[in-house]
Amino acid sequence: MHTPSVSKQNSDEKPETIVHALIHATKANPKKIAVYCGNKFETYEEVNKKATGVAASLKDLDICRGDRVAVILPPSSAIFSLFFGVMACGAQLTLINPRLPKAELEILVEISKPSLIICDTNLTNLLTDFSKKMETKLISCKEDLIQVNEDKLDSLEIPSANDIALILFTGGTTGSPKGVPHTHKQVISAITAIEDRWTSRNGQEIFLNIPPLFHIVGLFHGCFQPVLSNSTSVLLESFDPSIVFKLFEELKVTICVAGAPSSYIAMLNHPEFSKIDFNNLRFFCGGGAPLASETLKEWEDITGVPVLEGYGMTEGAPTCNNPLNGTRKLLSVGKPVLGIELEIVDIETGKKLMPPKEPGEIRVRGSHITAGYLDNIEETNNTFRNGWLYTGDIAYVDEENYVFIIDRVKEMAIISGFNVFPREIDEALMTHPEISEAATIALPHKSKGEIIKSFLKLVSSSEITENEIKDYCRERLISYKIPSEIEFCANLPKTPIGKIDKKLLKKNSINK
Repeated sequence: MHTPSVSKQNSDEKPETIVHALIHATKANPKKIAVYCGNKFETYEEVNKKATGVAASLKDLDICRGDRVAVILPPSSAIFSLFFGVMACGAQLTLINPRLPKAELEILVEISKPSLIICDTNLTNLLTDFSKKMETKLISCKEDLIQVNEDKLDSLEIPSANDIALILFTGGTTGSPKGVPHTHKQVISAITAIEDRWTSRNGQEIFLNIPPLFHIVGLFHGCFQPVLSNSTSVLLESFDPSIVFKLFEELKVTICVAGAPSSYIAMLNHPEFSKIDFNNLRFFCGGGAPLASETLKEWEDITGVPVLEGYGMTEGAPTCNNPLNGTRKLLSVGKPVLGIELEIVDIETGKKLMPPKEPGEIRVRGSHITAGYLDNIEETNNTFRNGWLYTGDIAYVDEENYVFIIDRVKEMAIISGFNVFPREIDEALMTHPEISEAATIALPHKSKGEIIKSFLKLVSSSEITENEIKDYCRERLISYKIPSEIEFCANLPKTPIGKIDKKLLKKNSINK
């Protein structure tokens, strides 16, 4: 991959919007590859001109400042042009998972009420009747939407810092989808916080992004951070470890945004893993779910490349990060990032501050935290109280202010009168060499109130029994934390971003 000479942007200069960041990157390195996907690529100059063309096409479609434009597409070399064109015209980029079934797509469209939906031909056919009902324009991306415009983005009336840049979706603590708006100012603050701990070298990085772009991790690290640092983003049409390994070596990837633990596990278990040269990689990073300590240690021992875990939510990410340069503690998500206030408060009232080592609910506030949910006053009032976002995550801090996530409030179980956190049991199970993946949940029980059940995926050659697993747990856990039930699974269900889907496991178990 050709990498032109570096023209470094002033490190103290913070662009007003992420669109301004693209303008800066284009001026610094117009011929540098901005995005690479499926053996196709676009330079910063090409992205700039095509984004300008998209903005002009949207104007012709009567898309106005403040309108929402839903993009329901897989990654491609043209996706940056589309994203930045939508935002450059002042519209709110609304990202939806293109793999969702029709019923779920319709729910998210109904919540966001976009003025325009851009998707591929298959989804255009699927959503035609619903879009008419919603009175929403619907077009295929194959139509003449992305065209080169010889004008440039800085010739447009670009939105300001306080304008809403994008809408993402989260299930949050209740499981029902909610729209999460982020302003341009919040986006820039988030990327600034990322750069504070996971610093990129301006104009020099090759990012490879695994998480989907409709998720905050994939979008911020796979699109916005590379643009802010005048670097190159490599996107995957679909995740395949062998393709990832090939790209590591051919493109000399320097930063891999691996995301959820399932990506690491799939790569570790691949027969080619031991043959890969990781010398160009500076670090792996991600979040969304905790990486088991044994997996993390194995990964770093084999590759010699640090894994930087962070913590955040769709409502605001990152919240905590482990630093590239500095102390990283096993099982910790690091310290609160630049621009964030984080407190651990009691679960019952949400007001009492907990001392170090005492668990409670995380609440945060800061410059990149959204102010509330889209058109959802009830959920906004439940989650955002007195200026704080109550995350629903249980954690504690140590004496050095490192944060250790224990579990979700909703996943905590009460067994024999004691609070039990399923993640702690998962960590214990994952230390067993014959367990590949573990997911523990609490289930209602007629006489006991709640019981603990663990779902396990074993390594292919394992013949271990349920009783042997329980004996192993007895050596590491107090009696009331030992799973009452264990189920062996060929595969554990995953969410679209690669987390183990505990909600589905619980739903299916209750419905049996």
